[in-house]
Amino acid sequence: MKEFIPRPDAKEKSFHGLLAIGGLAGVIEGSVRYGFTLHTAFPGMLLTLLGAFLGGFTGFFLKDCCRTWRGMKPYRGVNNDGWLMGGVLGTLVGTLFQVAVSPDGSNLVIGSIVGAYLGAACGALPDEFVTPILSRMAERASDRP
Repeated sequence: MKEFIPRPDAKEKSFHGLLAIGGLAGVIEGSVRYGFTLHTAFPGMLLTLLGAFLGGFTGFFLKDCCRTWRGMKPYRGVNNDGWLMGGVLGTLVGTLFQVAVSPDGSNLVIGSIVGAYLGAACGALPDEFVTPILSRMAERASDRP
């Protein structure tokens, strides 16, 4: 049965983590304002994912500008593991920062959006190095009994 269900890779795990943290931030923020709500999960997920996408775009744009300025050819992201992993870490840090700063726990989705944007933008810069490192880690894990 295991061969029918493939294991998710780092990009899929990061994508699902991004959605989970954004949705949880949306539910908590909606529950603080209106009582227990579940309908605020989708806007939290969508806005966090949009922030991560725009952050990844910004990071790749800045990376391409710097590379072409130095006379190198532009980098075209193929695997996009770096900005998704950076987006998840940024979302988590941004949400926790907003929890720590806010006296009543409001604006958690804003913290997750800003964190996702900054994390994805910073994660896009070393993107070409992340995927080979992950593949070597997977090879080492499969070599061990």
